[in-house]
Amino acid sequence: MKIVYVYPRFTHLAGTERILVDKMNYLSSQKDMEIYVVTHEQGSHPFTYPLKKTVKHFDLDVRFYSLYNYNIIKFFFKWLKYRKLLHFRFSQLMATIRPDIVIATTYHAYILSMIDACPVSFKKILESHIDKCYIHNNDPFIHWTISRRLRSNYDMAYLNYITRKFDILVALNESDATDWRRYLKSRVILNMVHLNDTGRYSNLESKHVIFVGRYTGQKGIPELFKIWDIVHLNHPDWHLDLYGDGDINEIPYSEEQREKINIHVHKPDSDIFSRYLESSIFVLTSRYEPFGLVMPEAMSCGLPVIAFDCPFGPAQIINDGIDGFLIMDRSICAFAKRLCQLIESPHLRMTMGEAAIQSSQKYSAESIMPQWINLFNELITSPLK
Repeated sequence: MKIVYVYPRFTHLAGTERILVDKMNYLSSQKDMEIYVVTHEQGSHPFTYPLKKTVKHFDLDVRFYSLYNYNIIKFFFKWLKYRKLLHFRFSQLMATIRPDIVIATTYHAYILSMIDACPVSFKKILESHIDKCYIHNNDPFIHWTISRRLRSNYDMAYLNYITRKFDILVALNESDATDWRRYLKSRVILNMVHLNDTGRYSNLESKHVIFVGRYTGQKGIPELFKIWDIVHLNHPDWHLDLYGDGDINEIPYSEEQREKINIHVHKPDSDIFSRYLESSIFVLTSRYEPFGLVMPEAMSCGLPVIAFDCPFGPAQIINDGIDGFLIMDRSICAFAKRLCQLIESPHLRMTMGEAAIQSSQKYSAESIMPQWINLFNELITSPLK
């Protein structure tokens, strides 16, 4: 069976990139499977996560990001030229590979139309890595202008149209799958998570709380800092470490102010499991989260997790009161109270940490990837359309 994954580039230390690389590496080790990944903006940049040599990589060398150097008129005509070139190169490559299945892992319309327009016959899967309600026009964290609203409405209308051309959509939660069922068949397969394989676990004695995620409006970092203001008053010897990249404007306070309350902002760390092992509690303050792979990552290192009960991921990962705490969404004081409770009770941290290790195992490759393999076989033997 030949399977092709399509993604623009793997140049960021981010969740989707890690998940896709882990999936491809796993599948490439399976008998009778050939795995390919097609990018168009990778160039000579190395993959941010190691890709096995058994996964065959092709870059189509069509770099749309370079168009932002042009004015709007030149941008438009060059975009049309690049789009045509991308379609041509992809179709040529597919004619050579002759895949059984092509998997789109992004909502970029030009990529979905490229896959749909390809004259080579194959089954088409769309992976959802962000809930439909947050893709464009329902995102509450975007500053809307009239032009942006019109463009967003057009993009969503086209997305609703083009997704009908795919055989199935795989979502990360039932709410997202339900939203898509108006347009195509959908089912839920949870993310496979790269779990702790060091053989070590946190001793939960470090006075460090850890947050991992991009610095964007989605992640609720201002609320995290408000929580920490309360926690620091009660436990001035504890530290909060943030690991991520993104918009530095999402980080409240100056560096000097942060240091006064023991908040430390770090760049993304490719060895994030070592950072988990040096910490005692994991926190997530997202305003919405389709899945939240950092939670089972941290749990696999023995960390109890505290997160807002936002749509939609945390509630399906955290067993409230057993391996962590789910907090009423945006309740700053309740979050701070639970965090102080874990800080003040080493026994509770230990009990929850042990439960977290067990809970994380349901996201292992051995639990998740057979569901994907079953889907592939189902598509090939019993077409869904």
